[in-house]
Amino acid sequence: MIIGVMKRLLLEKLKNWQKQPSRKPLILEGARQVGKTYLLEQFGRTQFQRYHLLDFTEDSELHKQFEIDLKPERIIRDLSVYLDTDIDIEKDLIIFDEIQACSQAVTALKYFYKKYPNMYLCASGSFLGLGLNEGSFPVGKVERHTLFPMTFYEFLLACDEKRLVELIDAVTLKDPITGVLHNKLWSYLKLYFITGGLPEVVQCFLDNNEKINHAFSLVRELHKTLVKSYMDDFAKHSGKIKAVKIEAVFKSIPKQIAKENNEIKKFVFKGVLPVGSKYANLEAPIQWLIKAGLIHKVPICHVAHQPLEAYTTENKFKLYLFDIGILGSIVNLSPKTIYEQSYGSHKGYFAENYLLQELITQFNRTIFSWHRNTAEIEFLLEHEGIVIPIEVKAGINTKAKSLKVYQEKYKPEKAIIFSGQEMNILKDKQYLPLYLSSKIPMGD
Repeated sequence: MIIGVMKRLLLEKLKNWQKQPSRKPLILEGARQVGKTYLLEQFGRTQFQRYHLLDFTEDSELHKQFEIDLKPERIIRDLSVYLDTDIDIEKDLIIFDEIQACSQAVTALKYFYKKYPNMYLCASGSFLGLGLNEGSFPVGKVERHTLFPMTFYEFLLACDEKRLVELIDAVTLKDPITGVLHNKLWSYLKLYFITGGLPEVVQCFLDNNEKINHAFSLVRELHKTLVKSYMDDFAKHSGKIKAVKIEAVFKSIPKQIAKENNEIKKFVFKGVLPVGSKYANLEAPIQWLIKAGLIHKVPICHVAHQPLEAYTTENKFKLYLFDIGILGSIVNLSPKTIYEQSYGSHKGYFAENYLLQELITQFNRTIFSWHRNTAEIEFLLEHEGIVIPIEVKAGINTKAKSLKVYQEKYKPEKAIIFSGQEMNILKDKQYLPLYLSSKIPMGD
């Protein structure tokens, strides 16, 4: 399927890389189907006179170009002959797509940087780190960026809602969004909860949204197809025996969420596997899914002092899926139910999963959680030398007993509660609507 114009914010980082007088090869990482190839091609079309796309999964013959030696001048010459076109290393963009399929091409990147530091060379990789040994990866010789599913902000851009985007850009703590505009943004957020942020799914929705129920149906079918493709990847990239455990973990995450009145205190190992279901047997599958970009791990702190990592326990954490749309599909919540927000105990987890995606995309670092007795803060964000506690509420109820416990104990400079309510700024906390997740943190 040909995807329309999807405006991704990471494009600006690619442009900054392009402007550097000397640049390392750039690797764009991320889960499959998040739009890496499309973004790099968009970069090539809009910023260069010509670009050359080399797909290492689609064209196995390309691997032979890296088997003779790893001399950049020879590789460029042979690729020019293979592609039957001249490659101008000073002007053209070269894209090594799905580079993880050719470990020699990955290793070659460090030689390209050494020989041609002014060359425009980008690569995409979906499973980097899963099949490569440490010697293959050019540590320190490449610039790395991660592409995640589209954020809610990018979803609005795709929907061509320029005024709503401008509204979010202009909002301040002293000039909140209220009334009709608040309700409109909330309606779009519910649509995003259904589609999620995978570009192909968003495009499917946009192409068919004149008949909304039909669009929802097509979106769900596409989600199911994508989930099956991820399941197929488990065996393809890890082997059949390990794939069984990986699939069990992946399926267990939404299954644990779906339990009635589940408050998601932590990921429970019991029952994930038929036998031997303990952390020692599940650690490797969990790490595989994290490296593949399909799940996010949130370590649980028992003390909220920096560095937060020092106050975590290896086997106590929460797991979330990488995309809210995929989550809704796996737990079989109908789009109508999600849009009407009539899904009871699931509602809180949907809001949590959504906000975590937004936090990770914005900051690309580990996000923590805090537990103490019965009190729990969903997320702790280390930012600019302080720890910001973040509570998440799915609806308009913003009572936060746990945050009160946290504030009495740690006296944080800033605390944020995300919910369905309009913005309300108090002396000791900020109440922000979930659709303003891209504004974290929003000033003093």
